[in-house]
Amino acid sequence: MKQPIAKTVLKKEDYYIQFTDEELTELNIEKGQKFTCDIEDGALKLTPYAKIELEISDWPREALEFLIQESCEKDISVNDVLCDLLESSIKNGNV
Repeated sequence: MKQPIAKTVLKKEDYYIQFTDEELTELNIEKGQKFTCDIEDGALKLTPYAKIELEISDWPREALEFLIQESCEKDISVNDVLCDLLESSIKNGNV
């Protein structure tokens, strides 16, 4: 069995855990990958978000403009805008 890796939780607006490149490779984690966090048996359990790919080339212009506007106003990436919209929809039971 592999030895657990001890890490320190850091804060930068949100809490995050920083892994070395070697740890990312060993754990098969991509840089910037997001996780849900749960505490189980006194340990922090990280579960990766499921990945989905969206083809937006056929989306209406208004939808694309909305994504860009939200991205600029919130100073976040369009990917983060989409993630926020999906999370909100899931929490509200719309997906």
